[in-house]
Amino acid sequence: MTTKVPAYRQAQIAIKRYIEEHHLRPGDLLPSESQLAKDMGMSRLSLREGVKTLEAVGILEARQGEGLYVKAFTFDSIFENLPYSFASDGKSLRDLLQVRTALEEGLVGMVVSHTTPQQIDQLHRLAQQMIDKAKRGETFEDEDREFHLVLYRPLHNLFLNRLVELFWEVFRRLHGSAGATHWNLEQTAQDHMAIVDALRQRKPAKVTQAMHAHFQQINERLAPSTDTTLVTDVRSTPAS
Repeated sequence: MTTKVPAYRQAQIAIKRYIEEHHLRPGDLLPSESQLAKDMGMSRLSLREGVKTLEAVGILEARQGEGLYVKAFTFDSIFENLPYSFASDGKSLRDLLQVRTALEEGLVGMVVSHTTPQQIDQLHRLAQQMIDKAKRGETFEDEDREFHLVLYRPLHNLFLNRLVELFWEVFRRLHGSAGATHWNLEQTAQDHMAIVDALRQRKPAKVTQAMHAHFQQINERLAPSTDTTLVTDVRSTPAS
């Protein structure tokens, strides 16, 4: 038995196909609603429903008085919805950590030959700011996030940067209040400085080892405390 595809879904598929076939890029203007509906052989109502869905996921942008534009891709809609797809238990967080660990440990060694002394100095400043805040018992989410983005920036891989940011944000939201202690803060800060020190030596194996040690202590710290403390948006513990 063949299931009929809803009209709004047909509209989504047709619009995305139109964008691909006409090689439209972010910022390009689409034809008018009436013209699109005519070209795609569907009602304007069905087209509007498809457009609304594509706006919600960040593919299209309707500008008042101007028309419909192709939107630059971002992870915003994923940021908003992904945490709800995880179960509220420790396994979801550990699963996410496992994927993130594989990504960062697998790529951090490549950074060594591309990082400039100025970028290493920037990473050192961020790590030192984390250490200073940890000594005062303060969290350092902004510095932590910036550290990981700066670390991989030399690879000039936009998708990687966005993916690292996505993992960081979702992990932070899920991590919540899992065992935030003064020791956790200082250990996390020192782990980041160890990564910088290894990077200065220009030895990929040492950088990878430092990153592995960093994620290992996070995993060990999470093990006894993630069963009941996960929430979607708390700023009590650094995410990495």
